[in-house]
Parts: sequence; structure tokens; C-alpha cells
Amino acid sequence: MSKIIAVAIEKGGVGKTTTALNIGAGLHLLKKSVLLVDLDQQGHLSRWLGYQPDGKPTISELIYQEVSGICSNDDALFIRHSDREQLDYIPANKMLGGIYAVLGNDGQSNTVLDRIFHRDFFARYDYILFDCPTAVDNLLVSNALKCSDKLLLPVQAEKFAYDCIPQMLQRYMAIKQTQDVKPYLAGMLVTMYSRQTKMSNEVFTALKESYGSLVFSEPVPMLQEARNSTDDDNALCGSLVHRKSSRVGQAYLAAAKRIAGDKQ
Repeated sequence: MSKIIAVAIEKGGVGKTTTALNIGAGLHLLKKSVLLVDLDQQGHLSRWLGYQPDGKPTISELIYQEVSGICSNDDALFIRHSDREQLDYIPANKMLGGIYAVLGNDGQSNTVLDRIFHRDFFARYDYILFDCPTAVDNLLVSNALKCSDKLLLPVQAEKFAYDCIPQMLQRYMAIKQTQDVKPYLAGMLVTMYSRQTKMSNEVFTALKESYGSLVFSEPVPMLQEARNSTDDDNALCGSLVHRKSSRVGQAYLAAAKRIAGDKQ
């Protein structure tokens, strides 16, 4: 069976998509088979993986078919492959903005993604990563959290992101119907960290004091190379984990190694 990981946190601009891309690429570098699923209608992850509209169905159609009871005889139709990253993915587009009404029409609206991604077809992947939109209280994110085996929280090294964590964990515990969230956490990865700033150091220290070993020991530094890697107009756009000279890439690779070592 695949291990399904939701990359999510309430605050925007913390590097969720950058994290999903680089963790996925890092797991591939570790010889794991990976599927990335773009659940954000902005479609940044899809574009960074090289997606161009091709007339084939996206995540929106996959959800619609499940809710409508349309039996897909070939889940492979939804899969694209990024030659640059050597990763499989299911893209998103702006149609995803209307999927909430579709989900709401399902009698078990919180379990649609769970039903889809536990089909036999998807068991071929070691890891499935959901790149979630920011609003954690919407039905699509609730589906991703319900379906996931683990939650990976990218936490920007600033106070507001730190303050978002308790609410996020409470929501996840409610969805998982548990009082102990630890078994369901892949961990908290500090992003946009600058060792020269007091705020970064204080947030990283506070996270370690509050959540201990749940916090990845190597934060992702705030460097221009991270911005370049996710700039649609930049020739260097792409994951960084394969670049040994990249401090950002090596931090993500260390996180991917920890996640891979946690696979049961």
C-alpha cells in the first residue's frame, strides 16, 4: 500500500508547493515511486512539473467521476509524467474551484479522495503526496487530511505560522478521531529560515521546545535559489534536491530521507 502524505498548513506563502515538489523529488532520488497530486486550483505544482492543457482529465474530473458513480476503467488516464523531475502527477486547473459543490453532493463527502486513492491502481506508488490549498477548513482539504496517513507541515520561520499550528493539529485530530496526533504526523519542516534573524531562531527554538522530535532537525534556508526553482519564467525552475551545492535542496533531501526511513 502507498503511504499518503498531505502537505498542508493554514497559512499561505510558507512553501507548501515547493515542499511537495522537493520532497517528492527527494523520495524519487531515494528510489521510491512517487505520485504528486495537485489540489490547488492555482495549479502551481502542475506548471512546475511541466503541465500544459492536453485535453486529458485532471483531478477535477477524477473527483467528479467518483461522486457521480462513473466507473473509470483506466485510472492511468489521469496520470501525467514529468520528464524533468521523473515524477508522476495528477494536475489541477481552475475547474477545481467549482469542485466543492460536487463534493457536497456526495453522501460521504469527507471520504471522496479516500475512496479514490485507496483503489488498487494507486497501490503501485510508494508515496502519494497531496499539495493542499491554504484554507484548511474547506471540504477538499478535509478530504486530503482524511485520506492521508501522515501530515507534513511546512512552517515558515515566523510567528504567525507558528501560531497556526495548534489549530491545524486540532482539526487533523478531529478528522482522524484521535487524541494523539503524533502517529499521524510526518513532521514539521521549518521553511524560509535565516539564521541571521532573531525571529527565525526564536521560532525554530520554540518549535523544538513545543514539539520536540516532530520538528525536522534541518530547517530549509531562505535563499534566492528557492525562489528561482519555482519561478515559471526561470530556466532553473525545478526541484533542488539533486544539486549537491544547494543548501535548500540538501535540507529537503534530509527531510525526504527521514520520511523514507519512517515508512512502515
